[in-house]
Amino acid sequence: MMHGHPVDRLVAGAIVGALVTAILVLLLVWLDIPPEKQVGLAVRLAVPVLIAACALLIRPLLFKTVLRERRDPLMLEEDLNQLLVGRALGVVGGFFFGVTLATQLL
Repeated sequence: MMHGHPVDRLVAGAIVGALVTAILVLLLVWLDIPPEKQVGLAVRLAVPVLIAACALLIRPLLFKTVLRERRDPLMLEEDLNQLLVGRALGVVGGFFFGVTLATQLL
């Protein structure tokens, strides 16, 4: 970002990560994916977290490593680092928020 602060990327990444992860946890628990009778609770909660982590972290990691020359020239390395940290924190926070909502609503 040209006129922004890297903390803006951190906060935006954390919010997006938390929302995506919480929605995935709620959706997959409600749809019973993977089935409750076939797998344990740990696997049932790990699946949405892994899906969210893959969906949220792949693109920034690729821009940081392999696709470095294809990223926006105005995006600094510091911005990308803060975005990755924010999304990782968002995945963790969204997991706890999603589990809390799932136990209350479902």
